Amino acid sequence: MPTRVLLIEDDPAFRRTVAGVLRLHEFEVEEAGSGRAGAGKAQSDRPDLIVLDLVMPGMSGLEVCQLLKQDPQTASIPILILTGNDHEGQDVSCLDLGADDYLTKPVKSERLLAYCRALLRRGRAEEAPPALVRAGALTLDYGRKLVSFKGKEYAHLTPMEFGLLYELAGRSPEPADRVTLYQKVWGLDPPSEGSLKTVDVHVRRIRLKLGWSSDRWLVSVSGRGYCIQPGR
Repeated sequence: MPTRVLLIEDDPAFRRTVAGVLRLHEFEVEEAGSGRAGAGKAQSDRPDLIVLDLVMPGMSGLEVCQLLKQDPQTASIPILILTGNDHEGQDVSCLDLGADDYLTKPVKSERLLAYCRALLRRGRAEEAPPALVRAGALTLDYGRKLVSFKGKEYAHLTPMEFGLLYELAGRSPEPADRVTLYQKVWGLDPPSEGSLKTVDVHVRRIRLKLGWSSDRWLVSVSGRGYCIQPGR
């Protein structure tokens, strides 16, 4: 069964180019020329992946991302943001709202395909990892994508958030640097130092969702990245 990608982009020429690259590599692509139309298609068709332009008239990419990540029916769909300026801070805003990663335009075909495949891999068990990983009072159920912490269950982490926490819990109490985490969780080498902020944003979201302060459980280790330290 072909992988279904929803491409939400208001520039017709750029949309045709991106759609052509994806179709050439056997993705089934559905297109939407506006944020509102794209949000509707995502909710009705539930694609495997969404590639979303950030700046669009009317309903912006930020608004589409927020809407879809707050909807339980579409929250688990990976979203790849396309942004025209890596320095605007809008990319971080999208990550804060639940986007799984972003690419800066102009987009090279090889990088676009690598990102799409990496995001899709996070939702598919190519290898059978341990069903349960425990670190103190923290338990992660890989099959159900469920986090249990001190008797409370959390099922609302995105696939990338769960993958990041799962990777850290499996290494606990040893730390992992951001490059290693990006390679393991996103499935490719980070294209730039700036892209590593994706890891930082996902860590911040995990802390918020689980009610952890920055110095307890999911700990920043100076010069070494992050680690899970049970019982802190």
